[in-house]
Amino acid sequence: MTSKDIYKNRDRVHALLYQSRINDAFEALDPMIQASGSWELREQVEQLQVSYRFMLQYLNQGILDPKRGEVLAHISGQLHLMVDRAAISLLEPESNEVFFVRRRELNNVSLEEIVHSHRAELNKFSLLVSVPAEQRDDAHISNVLTQRELHETAIFNKIWSTFPTPADDAELIMGLMRDTDYPAYAKSLIISALLLGLLRVYDERKVQLLMDTYTTSDVPMVQMRALVATLLSLKLHHQRVALSASLVPHARAMSDMPGFATDMATAQFQLARSRNTENITRRVNEDIMPGLMKLRPDVLRKMNETPIDMADLEANPEWQEMLENSGMAKKMEEFNEMQLDGSDVFITTFSRLKTFPFFQTLSNWFIPFHEENSVIYSVFNGDEAPLRMVVTRAPFLCDSDRYSFGLSLKSMPLSQRQLIVGQIKQQVEQVGEMQQAELPNHQRERERQANMYVQDLYRFFKLFSRRREFIPAFDDNMDFTDIPLLGGDACRPDALSLIAEFYFKNGFYDDAIKYYQYVLAETDNVDPHIFQKMGFCQQSLGHMQAAIEQYHRYELADERDLWTVKHMASCYRMLKDYDRAMEYYRIAEDLRPGTVVNAINMGHCLLEQGDTEGAMQFYFKADLMDDSKHRARRPIAWCSFLMKNDERSLDYYNRIISDDKPSAQDYLNRGHVLLAMHRISDAIVSYKNALKLMGGNVSALRDAFMADADTMQSRGIELPDLSLLIDAVATTINTNE
Repeated sequence: MTSKDIYKNRDRVHALLYQSRINDAFEALDPMIQASGSWELREQVEQLQVSYRFMLQYLNQGILDPKRGEVLAHISGQLHLMVDRAAISLLEPESNEVFFVRRRELNNVSLEEIVHSHRAELNKFSLLVSVPAEQRDDAHISNVLTQRELHETAIFNKIWSTFPTPADDAELIMGLMRDTDYPAYAKSLIISALLLGLLRVYDERKVQLLMDTYTTSDVPMVQMRALVATLLSLKLHHQRVALSASLVPHARAMSDMPGFATDMATAQFQLARSRNTENITRRVNEDIMPGLMKLRPDVLRKMNETPIDMADLEANPEWQEMLENSGMAKKMEEFNEMQLDGSDVFITTFSRLKTFPFFQTLSNWFIPFHEENSVIYSVFNGDEAPLRMVVTRAPFLCDSDRYSFGLSLKSMPLSQRQLIVGQIKQQVEQVGEMQQAELPNHQRERERQANMYVQDLYRFFKLFSRRREFIPAFDDNMDFTDIPLLGGDACRPDALSLIAEFYFKNGFYDDAIKYYQYVLAETDNVDPHIFQKMGFCQQSLGHMQAAIEQYHRYELADERDLWTVKHMASCYRMLKDYDRAMEYYRIAEDLRPGTVVNAINMGHCLLEQGDTEGAMQFYFKADLMDDSKHRARRPIAWCSFLMKNDERSLDYYNRIISDDKPSAQDYLNRGHVLLAMHRISDAIVSYKNALKLMGGNVSALRDAFMADADTMQSRGIELPDLSLLIDAVATTINTNE
């Protein structure tokens, strides 16, 4: 069998089991068991077949078995396990995937041996740093740190690549998690190893270990990482989890923990928020950074004229004015708000710093930032300790990015590093004073830990060179409400409402609707604004009738809400129910008389019904009320053309071209008017201007002409004439070029 065949057969067996086609699953599994040559697997599968045949026999005899469901779930679960073991057995000898490479490397060493060696190195380090700083042997310390980290990497690799996890290994891992002397960063690394293993293949003991780690730990970093890893594992393997009765007590123990409901809501929200990372990245790359780069020459010129610290950029009145005039001040303010909100604004910046050899070691993507890491210890020693403090205390950087920062500093010449240290010493002192002045906030720390871990995981799955060898954890919808094992803990209205608001704010309208519906299903005390927001979501998705239904539900609470009234009118207009649309536009006029936009919309509504004269009255009314913005000029110009008042139409189009910022459509419509007035040469000039604004795209010009063909024919201009005009305009443009 090729590796492709093995994976294909494995996936087919899993699919058959999910469909409860047990006999077919046995049949599909048999070739893999035979190819593996494992008598142990063959014997276990045969035992399962015997149990299944007895079940069918009892069923044929009409015997009622109250435990039939449990037995069937056990058989299905064991068959899932058998096919995974068979696939690994077949792939392991030759596969170059990192999972199998690590299995082969560590095949002859036990987890217990590696842990024993690691503990020895931890003890050595403790002894070496227990002496006064001036007496320490830095070379020896560096060597011990290197050895210690090699053992940590080996522990990570052994845990994540072992399948299935033996009972002895599980007991050893829980012993480490309960050991108060074992470093928290090492425990956190083990959590990531368990998760990574689950992102390769489902292993029930690994899930149990994650759950039990949350239950037994009292360290926020360890607990929140364990909870995030548990949620991702349950989500990705929800079909397998549903077959497991043994996970129930572990889940119940988590649920009984004080503060679990709050932690659950925090983890759910942080995982949901990861879905907006690509939007934020796009915003930074396509909007904020290009704006800053355009501004940069002026800033550099000012710096040459008046040397000043870049930290004073917004404090300098002249520079502040530059920022305001460019529009960058507002963008920088929005960037700061996203940063303070915990949004992942730095992934683009630090993605360029993931090429260091440090990140070629898989476990280093998950190691929590700590000062005893050899990278940090070697970079931020002695006089550079203040710089280490800044990196350690940086509130907006995840662990992976802190290592990137440290490595980038390490690659700098010593003189540059010393210069940076000199510049930030005072800022470090200020940061320290501010942090000392703040009261401890335990919940905020738990939120920060969850957020940092999600960002670390996100970077691994988006930037690691061999990420495709793992189940893509962040390609799913991050909806944990459909996992029965979590029960009501994943469906608390306050948590669901927070996620719904996040999705609503960031334009994930389908998800926002789904979560608002969850909230409505879980509570009787409903805020009517939910209906208003659901209506807006439906409207934004183009579902006008569904939007109207939600707006009507909100009307029961406030039928005179102007915002809702206007959106109802817009929905009815999109549905071409013009009578109802005008009804709501008139209600809007009653609520706020003399609104220019409402008058224009009423005109549009009448125009779309074919009442051009009625529409014109509203457009003129809007034009009288709107002295400066000229928002009614275009509809007046077009209606005048439809009413064959070409002089007035041309007058308004000339005003648009001279006073406003004309579009290609404006020049096109002006050309139509001139053509109707038999001023063909002037019309061609106007059409040429339209074509230039279309980037010379003759096809786009032809489409625009065809869209107006019926109107032009009503004015006596035939289709062949329009085609000739298009060719004439295109030829003129090409000749001029």
